[in-house]
Amino acid sequence: MADTSKKRLADYLVRGANSVGELLAIYAGLVVFAAAGFALFEGKSFGDALWWSVVTTTTTGYGDISPQTLGGRVMAGFVMLTAILFVLPLLIGRIAMAMIENRDAYTHEEQEAMKAELAAIRAELARLNADCGSKP
Repeated sequence: MADTSKKRLADYLVRGANSVGELLAIYAGLVVFAAAGFALFEGKSFGDALWWSVVTTTTTGYGDISPQTLGGRVMAGFVMLTAILFVLPLLIGRIAMAMIENRDAYTHEEQEAMKAELAAIRAELARLNADCGSKP
């Protein structure tokens, strides 16, 4: 059962990496999760913990609120590494990819039409070559 849950989570994260909206949702989830954990470990209000989480995940790091407990520091390390190494690069990369997407790229239907036309041209060339080869 645990393997199925892990696979579902992994599948969701992979699919989410292809959507700016889903990446933003994952990022927001990370911010809220981090805030809840920080509030729990550090005994801070959820508002202060949410502020810390946003400042930490955006790599701003004002330093006005920082973890003092071992649990808070472990949570901070997890949040920093997750945001910096996974979520933000995927989000920035996806946004950049959307901005530089080749608008002149052929659609699948256009590609199929070109393949059919190329096949027809090849068939005509083969017919013409056969006609030329049979004439004296």
